[in-house]
Amino acid sequence: MIKYSLKSCFMPYPSNQHFPLAFTAACVAMTSVTYGMGRYAYGLFLPSIGAQLDLTTFDLALIASLNAILYLVATIVASATAIHFRPRTFILLSGVTTTAGLLLAGMATSVAVATVGIVLAGIGAGILSPAMFEAIEAWLPVQWKPRAIGAVNAGAAPGIVLTGLAAYWLQSSWQQAWIVMAGIGLVVTLWHFWLIPTARLPRPASGVALPLGFSLFTRRACMPLYVSVFVYGLLLSTYLTFAVDLVLSTGGMAFPMDRLFWVLLGLAGLPAMLTGAAVLRLGVRGLLAISMPACGLSYALLALAPGNQLVVITSAILFGAASIAPGNGFLVWGISLFRERPSIGSGTVFVVLSIAIIIGPILFGIIATQIGSQGFFLVMAVLSVAIVPLFPRAIFSTGHAGDQALLDNPTADF
Repeated sequence: MIKYSLKSCFMPYPSNQHFPLAFTAACVAMTSVTYGMGRYAYGLFLPSIGAQLDLTTFDLALIASLNAILYLVATIVASATAIHFRPRTFILLSGVTTTAGLLLAGMATSVAVATVGIVLAGIGAGILSPAMFEAIEAWLPVQWKPRAIGAVNAGAAPGIVLTGLAAYWLQSSWQQAWIVMAGIGLVVTLWHFWLIPTARLPRPASGVALPLGFSLFTRRACMPLYVSVFVYGLLLSTYLTFAVDLVLSTGGMAFPMDRLFWVLLGLAGLPAMLTGAAVLRLGVRGLLAISMPACGLSYALLALAPGNQLVVITSAILFGAASIAPGNGFLVWGISLFRERPSIGSGTVFVVLSIAIIIGPILFGIIATQIGSQGFFLVMAVLSVAIVPLFPRAIFSTGHAGDQALLDNPTADF
């Protein structure tokens, strides 16, 4: 009989049989910190931040735009350089950056310092993702890769739940909540410091097989991915930015209960951490063909009955459960197109997604003035179904060998 101590179950070596589970759990925790807290906390606490710092709507929008732009820049830089560094370096850097930003904003006594902290907290997410997906591809067995990608993709959900509850309970003390989140970030960063191997990623004998170049990103096979991810970004940004406003304006929910709308979204998204198994069994096309129209249905519900509380709750649960799953499919799809540079594949998905998230509110502002908020939501519902023919066939994992192994034995017990 083989005996295992607690330490042996979480030894920081990829060769250890327990490493995949420990590493996946740690990655989910770091995603919760960098995305669920560092990236999204600003939007959830926006009313409190504006009131305490005496900021105008324009000031708040400016900080949000700066946050999004620098996150995009961080993602691009990290995607291009992640392969040249140990994953440990960028993952720890993301944790330190997010933690420092949360703490700085939480202790700020001026608008300038608070802004720096808010933006710094958001940058950590951009630093994290490329290195993390390089590590997943290099260190985890083929059966674990889609599962880990699914769990990490939904990893922001626990952070959103905690942030939403903090926004509800500490409506007048947002800085206290940010200091608490900084403490959580420190604990998670120390966990990664102990867990993550110091080894460099293995490289092909011939060097990097996919050197960066314009033609790499303009291949015909990449175009359906870009269009699909862009639509997904529009769906995310529009719902997360304007759904609560639509509900409040039509009497479907009142302050401060609107804060619990985010908690509901986060709780509904927790099961999405298991969608890696859906990719193994349904493939990318099957997962996206179910989850994207489901997002569209949540849009249609709000568009048709935003003043009905039962419909609002149903829409929130449906969107929370369905909106995370497409990200898993797009990441597997993207990495499969850049198999020898996983950080480029995941980074490309995040860049296109970020551009769509930046553009989404602008399009809403332009189009909604012509057809109304509910009309725009209906358009998005139709768009979520219109892109289904673009989804790829026969992609069940991120690598050639993995695809075949999973197709040969799709019900393997992992």
